[in-house]
Amino acid sequence: MEKNKLNRVVLLRAMLVVCVAVFLASGFMLIRDYIQTSRQQETFDQLSSRFAMEARQAAAGQEGQGAEEGQQAQKQRMSPQEWSMQWERLAQERFAVYQSMKAENPDMVGWIRIQGTVIDYPVMQTPDRVDFYLHRDFYKNKSSYGTPYMSEVCSYEEPRTSLMINGHHMKNGSMFAALQNYTEQAYYAEHPYVQFDTMEEAGSYEIAAVIKLSASGDQSIWQQLLFPKEDGDFEKAWERVKGQSFYDTGVELEKGDELLALVTCEYTLKNGRILLIAKRII
Repeated sequence: MEKNKLNRVVLLRAMLVVCVAVFLASGFMLIRDYIQTSRQQETFDQLSSRFAMEARQAAAGQEGQGAEEGQQAQKQRMSPQEWSMQWERLAQERFAVYQSMKAENPDMVGWIRIQGTVIDYPVMQTPDRVDFYLHRDFYKNKSSYGTPYMSEVCSYEEPRTSLMINGHHMKNGSMFAALQNYTEQAYYAEHPYVQFDTMEEAGSYEIAAVIKLSASGDQSIWQQLLFPKEDGDFEKAWERVKGQSFYDTGVELEKGDELLALVTCEYTLKNGRILLIAKRII
């Protein structure tokens, strides 16, 4: 009897020790993740602040005019050509900032921005290391945020391919989480353009369609659209995309258009993705 009682006491103590260990381990992981998240956000805040400051200095007083034009664009939608001209006006000043950042990390290939959203980040690429920046920050430190990165199969130099940029859908609204808002047509109407600069070339893109799909089974639709291999692939894929788009943007795509795809996670489907397709403004 006493032996059974002693065994129960030992068992209860052992269970208590295990529970305390699990609690402490969970607490440690939460604190570690919080610190890592804070550091990552601080990194991007510093990069964005540095970008804005250096661009203003390089523009020598012209940035104020650009900001005024940007506010006007929010109130009255510019034509694609007007938007593109505005973005290119201070291009040389931005390139100077890009080059200074690339000196710190040669993996940087450009900068992605959607005015009026938090999407305003450097873009990385590692052709020989698949998804390298999925869980690494700009300085290659491990991070749950990752850094927006261009697919390793893409080329922004000649011969140029369509471009696909991946970014995390963070619960705090950062990174590419804003792409989820494009399921609503009203949001698209307020943010119809995407800017993506390579290191030496400004780029403005007009959004053509936004769809959700499963990365497990619907990959062919974006593969055929962005990287068609056979005659008719592009046209078939574009018809499918238009049929699945949340709304009609009125923007048509043709084979030979320079396309930009932005991709992030979508949580109503198993292994879901939001896919935003835009075409280069000529």
